Amino acid sequence: MLSDGERRTMRRLEATLLADAEFTRSLRPLAREFERLAAPVVVGLDDEPAAAAALTWAAGEAAALRCPLRVVHAFRSPLVVDPLGVVPTVADIGGPQAAATELVDAALTRARSIAPDVDICASTVRDSPRRLLLRESRTARLLVVGSRRLDARPTTAARLLRRPLTWRLAAAASCPVAVVHPSPTPPTDPRARVVVGVDRLTCADAVGYAFRTAAQRGLPVTAVHAWIPGLPSASRAPRPATSEAAAASLVEDAVCRWRQLYPHVPLRIEVVRRDPVTALVAASVGAALVVVGSRERRPGRAAPSVSRAVVDRAAGPVAVVRARSQARG
Repeated sequence: MLSDGERRTMRRLEATLLADAEFTRSLRPLAREFERLAAPVVVGLDDEPAAAAALTWAAGEAAALRCPLRVVHAFRSPLVVDPLGVVPTVADIGGPQAAATELVDAALTRARSIAPDVDICASTVRDSPRRLLLRESRTARLLVVGSRRLDARPTTAARLLRRPLTWRLAAAASCPVAVVHPSPTPPTDPRARVVVGVDRLTCADAVGYAFRTAAQRGLPVTAVHAWIPGLPSASRAPRPATSEAAAASLVEDAVCRWRQLYPHVPLRIEVVRRDPVTALVAASVGAALVVVGSRERRPGRAAPSVSRAVVDRAAGPVAVVRARSQARG
């Protein structure tokens, strides 16, 4: 036990160190790492089959990453107007809240059966799903949402009606967003690999996230770059490589830093002559996770088309990692 004098000395030493700007700057990376490790996997819940698939996947992911799991559900109660039409009142929220609680309790039971060693908590909030999930993403390691698959050739209207929440979360969340589709059969090889798409503009954070996830789960990484010789490039799109050697060099540059940080993670590089969506969808077969990058978007804008298409068509879960976002993965 410290004496009063020793305690005073410790407090003076602490004050001196914290007053040193260089010392506090040196602690920031360590503090960020502790914050990242303590951050939970957050999964959004509703009564759709896709949400059940997302819950199952999120519980397994939290167990693999050795981090907490947080289950969140947003519910709404309708607004009604009194008979005179003068004073707006809020309908009794007892019914919707009871249904929400029942849904979340069942989800907790399911999650704990999948990951009994994971610290799991839940929250029901009277709010819109989008606001709730974006708020949760600020302190999450990963945000997991379920999403139904679109038809093989969906109409534009179908895309707009069935995907707006997923797309907008991927474009605006403060952490990586994993999109999980309900699958009729479980994956045959859950330890297969982590696939990451590499291009000139969006890949840095995505590649880092892929390597961290692979290291934590004991998986190899496959870095995929799609290259089509002579393909015209839109003004805002990444300019394609001019030769196969240039394409391979682009991938090597993208993975160089992460290969040094994670030398124990096996890496395979695939440079393929096809469009990015087709290449990543093909690589997703048998993959544990596909990681795609996404450029910073203005508020209200949906995720870029390549990310959307891969989310819609990939054979398994897809993590969308925004460039320049404060990803905690």
